[in-house]
Amino acid sequence: MDKPNLNSQCVRLTEHDGWLEITLTRPDKLNAFTRSMYQDMAAAVNYFDANDAYKVALINAQGRAFCAGNDIGDFLAAAEESGGNAADTAMLFISALMQVSKPTVAAVQGNATGIGTTLLLHTDLVIAADDARLHTAFIQLGLVPEAASSLLLPRLIGRQNASRLLLAGDSLSAAEAQQMGLIAYVAPHDELAMQAAALCTKIAGFSAAALTQTKRLMREDLAEIQQQIDVEKEIFMERLLSPETQAIFKKFMHK
Repeated sequence: MDKPNLNSQCVRLTEHDGWLEITLTRPDKLNAFTRSMYQDMAAAVNYFDANDAYKVALINAQGRAFCAGNDIGDFLAAAEESGGNAADTAMLFISALMQVSKPTVAAVQGNATGIGTTLLLHTDLVIAADDARLHTAFIQLGLVPEAASSLLLPRLIGRQNASRLLLAGDSLSAAEAQQMGLIAYVAPHDELAMQAAALCTKIAGFSAAALTQTKRLMREDLAEIQQQIDVEKEIFMERLLSPETQAIFKKFMHK
């Protein structure tokens, strides 16, 4: 498979020995996702999965934040243009990530908001800097969960902890998230890149067949997860287009 053309100019691929680094490069906007970034991320993940040169992929980001979620202006424009299809591009990336057959690692620094947190549910290992904070923010915006987080979070960290994120609107420190089982490793901020690279290098030294087979054995029911994504997406778009949520978003944009 040929290396994909990445049109957003905000996603970069870096090849290493046995692993691929996929980097969000929009630090001035805290790596908030636009539609073109979602398309590029989906293309990057599919390229990784199809290329036998890579055994593991690292998803990381430049700057002081991992990801601020959706670019609100871009997302509102998508909603106005396409109505109920505005979330499709984001879920195209999530679907690619959840279906990839090889291991994926995420390295998180600073704030991971909205899909910056929920995408982590579809990676295999998360390493976070000690300054990382995870926050879904859906409830504050009058929205509902996406990326099957309403299904996966209660299973992964328990109903009470999931309710902290999805109903109470709490944020979690890296230490809390690790204790709950939402992330695997915590690193000092200045060592995050080094430790994430070392982890990927270690995994790349293992048997490719054993890695894919082990991931397949551990994998949850993808059909069930996709069904939850579809249910969430329908309600999410109803909420996004509601007068209540539109007012919240316009107030946010005005700030």
